[in-house]
Amino acid sequence: MAARMWVARTMDGQEVSAETIGSLQEPPPLRCVNCSAPVSYVPQHARESRGKACTVKAYFRLFPKVAHNTRCMFNVEEQLKIIARRSFGLLQAIERGQYRFRLLAIADIRDVDKLSKRPKISRKADMAGDGSAFFSSDSRRFLSAYINAAKRVIELRSLCASNSGLRDRLEFVFDGMSVNWEDFYYEEARFLAAYRWLGKTATSFPVTLVGTVANIETIERHGRSLYVLHMKSSAVHSYSRDPMVGELAHATAWTNQAEWLHSLKRNDTVLIFGHWRHATTNTVTTFARNGDSKFRKYLERQLSIWLHVKSQISRVAA
Repeated sequence: MAARMWVARTMDGQEVSAETIGSLQEPPPLRCVNCSAPVSYVPQHARESRGKACTVKAYFRLFPKVAHNTRCMFNVEEQLKIIARRSFGLLQAIERGQYRFRLLAIADIRDVDKLSKRPKISRKADMAGDGSAFFSSDSRRFLSAYINAAKRVIELRSLCASNSGLRDRLEFVFDGMSVNWEDFYYEEARFLAAYRWLGKTATSFPVTLVGTVANIETIERHGRSLYVLHMKSSAVHSYSRDPMVGELAHATAWTNQAEWLHSLKRNDTVLIFGHWRHATTNTVTTFARNGDSKFRKYLERQLSIWLHVKSQISRVAA
């Protein structure tokens, strides 16, 4: 078993990348940059994930029945050792000038079950990041830190506040797709932007919403209690198709674990990270009351998330 590779070497020793070799009419014979094992080029292609189409970036892979040298960095066992040695924290990574972060987020409760059944060493590797996603001979492309919890986003948010130019250099990677800070992080004023962006993505991508707690309610459903945190709605904007219609977004977080929300209260600022869903069929329409001269009705767009683990939500200190 081996990792995907983003660079390879030709027979005459020239280094080539998977991003550029596709422009050649016919790729030359290639070898691993570290151990000279024969590799082949796999062009960019589409695949299906959870019923949706997504794009897999071009890469290099080993020939069938061929293995990397045991000390090669692309050998899986060696990768795990490298991950353990080079798993920096957020601050250390940024100090070293590395600004790409791998996102680890659970999209489905089946992912929790799958992870819990895996060997301990495999789970540790996941926590450091999947080697197949980021190993390269170019150290600038190494994903040295990962985002897997709300508190890690808060750390990064704090760093951005103290360095105004930092957010423009950040990149977040998930399932072969990368986005910038603006598409990853949304405060209350931009909830509508989050709703629209999520509607455009072909595959579910984890993002962060920061807002104010409006209330927490308990709902009885199918014999069990569900707990719903409602954030305050975003400001109202004119609907692009009708200036007499107001549009706003409302975000809710759902869980069946009451203790995950018990420390939160009205007007607390919370940050929630994970696979937010945008509703397309249950937009709430409210007609304006008498005296409201700006809009005749309001469209309330719905954003929701299921909290699979407690670390997805955290209160933001004032």
